[in-house]
Amino acid sequence: MRVTEWFGGQLAVVRPPSGGFPRHSHDEYVISVNFCGLERVRLDRVSFDVSVDEFTVYNPGQVQSCTTQVPPDTSFGAVSWYVPPAVVESLTGDAPVDFERPVVRSPHLRGEFLAAARDFRELTSDGRPAPDESAVLVQERLVLVLSHLLDLAAGRRAPAPEPADTRIAAVLDRLRTDLSGTPRLAELAAETGMSREHLIRTFTRATGTPPYAWHLSARLAEARRRLRKGEPVADVAHVLGFADQAHFHRHFAAAYAITPGRYRRLSQINI
Repeated sequence: MRVTEWFGGQLAVVRPPSGGFPRHSHDEYVISVNFCGLERVRLDRVSFDVSVDEFTVYNPGQVQSCTTQVPPDTSFGAVSWYVPPAVVESLTGDAPVDFERPVVRSPHLRGEFLAAARDFRELTSDGRPAPDESAVLVQERLVLVLSHLLDLAAGRRAPAPEPADTRIAAVLDRLRTDLSGTPRLAELAAETGMSREHLIRTFTRATGTPPYAWHLSARLAEARRRLRKGEPVADVAHVLGFADQAHFHRHFAAAYAITPGRYRRLSQINI
C-alpha cells in the first residue's frame, strides 16, 4: 500500500494480498473506490456488495471487513482516502457528521475522484514535493468530491453560504489584485476565518470555481494579454509567478490547446 499525505489526510492505493481485510476500524472517515474487483463488505452488523461503480463511505470507529472477488490472473485494487474528522467537520460549520449511506453510486463523481487521485499521485510519484499550485489544484478537486458526498450521503449537510458573502468578495479582490504568484490557501482561509476546506466549498458555490483554479485562470488570461503584446514567454512566466517556464507551458497548453510560444508568434502575425 503506497500512501500520499497532505492537509486533507492520506490517499492510498490498496491491494490486499489475502483476498480481503479482517475486522478493523479507523479513526478517520474512509472513502474508497474499487478500480478492479468486487467486494462483499461487513460494516458493523450489516453486509452488502460493492461494485466498481460505487463509493464506500465509512464513519470513524465503524468496524469493517471484506472479502474480494476478481477475475483470474488479476488482483483487487482500490483507492482509499483517510479523512480526519476535523476536515469533514470544517465543511459543515463544525457540526458532527455521520454518513448514513455507506454505499453511494455516482459514476461521474467516481470518475472525478479517481482522476484527481491519479493526478495527485503522479505529481508526487518521484518522492519530491509537487509545485504548490499543481498540488493544491488537485486537492481542491478532492475536497469538492468530499463536499458532494456529504450532500449525497451525510445526515447533516454543510450550511449554504450567504449569497453575497463579504469574505468571498474580499478573497476575490485579493486574487484579482495580485497575479504575480499563487497565495497560499492557508493564508486565504485564515484571512476569512474559515478552514481551507470550507473556503474551497464556499468559494466554489459563489463563483463556480475553486479559488486556486479561479486564480490560475486569471493568471493565464493575463499571460495571453502579455503574449499578444509580444513579451517573451520566459518573462511572462516569471512575472506571473510560475515555478518555471515548463510549468507555465504545461498549464497554458492545457487551458488553451496551444503552447505559449506558438500563441505569441501567431499573435504577432495577426497584428
